[in-house]
Amino acid sequence: MPELPEVETVVRSLRPQIVGKTIRSVWSSGLGLRMGRKIDEKALRLCCRGATVRAVCRRGKYVLIDLEQPGRRRSKLLVHLGMTGRLRVEDERAARIKHTHVVWSLPGKRELRFVDARRFGWVQAVAGVQAPPEILALGPDPLVELDADKLDRLLSRSRAPIKAFLLDQRRVAGLGNIYACEALFRARIHPRSEARRVRGKAVLLMRAIRETLDLGIANCGTSFRDFVDANGAPGSNVDALLVYGREGEACKACGGRVRRIVDAGRSTFFCARCQKR
Repeated sequence: MPELPEVETVVRSLRPQIVGKTIRSVWSSGLGLRMGRKIDEKALRLCCRGATVRAVCRRGKYVLIDLEQPGRRRSKLLVHLGMTGRLRVEDERAARIKHTHVVWSLPGKRELRFVDARRFGWVQAVAGVQAPPEILALGPDPLVELDADKLDRLLSRSRAPIKAFLLDQRRVAGLGNIYACEALFRARIHPRSEARRVRGKAVLLMRAIRETLDLGIANCGTSFRDFVDANGAPGSNVDALLVYGREGEACKACGGRVRRIVDAGRSTFFCARCQKR
C-alpha cells in the first residue's frame, strides 16, 4: 500500500501538471471501489466540471486537490490510492488501460486518470472548504505536525505494541508497514515493545521516523510492483531498505539475520540483535 513517501511523490509530480488547469469533464466507470462503495458521480461532476485546480497537497496517505468553481465556490477532491491505485496524467489519445475508474479531462488534450486494479482506493468530491471526516480523524503528520514531545505524550497513553501504535492513523498519519519497520530498526526498538515503555526513546524514534520518510521521499517512493508517480515513473527506495523484505539476509548494522514475524496478517521485519525487546 502506498504510504506517506509514495503519496508525497505523487503529489509533487502532479502539481506542475494540473495546478491552474480547468477540468472540462469527468468520467467514471460506475464500479464500486473501497468496500464495494460506488463513487457519488453526481457530486463528482458538480464539484469538478468547470473547476480550476488551485492546489494539490497531502494529508497522511490522502491526496487532496483544492478546486475553485466560477463564482469562487470551493470544493475538495479526496483520493486514497488504496493498495494498487495510481493517479497519472496522460495524453487523452492514449488508450485507457483496464481498471481505469475515474478520468478528469484537462486542457491540452491531457487527462488525469485514476486506475486501481484491486479497487481498494477511493475518490470523493466534497463541497466547501472544510476538511472531510476522513481527514479530521487523522493524527498528526510526522513531517510537519509531530515532534518528540507530542510523540512522548501519545506513547505514554498506549499499551499497544509500538508497531501497531505507529500504524494507527488516528495516532500518526501516513506511516505504513514498510516505513514503520524501517523506523523501528533505525531507533533500535523491538516492534512488539509496548508503546508506553519506549517513551524514553521518543526523541530517537522521532528522528528515525523523519529520516526514514525523508529518504523515501528523496528516492521517490518504494516500488515493489504497482507504485508509480504521476508520470509513470517507479520509485527507487527498495535499494535503501534496511530490514523490510530482507528476511534471512544479513543485518546491515550487525551482520545478524533479519527476521520476519506476522502480526494481524502483516509481516514485520527486524533484527533481533539490534532491536532487543
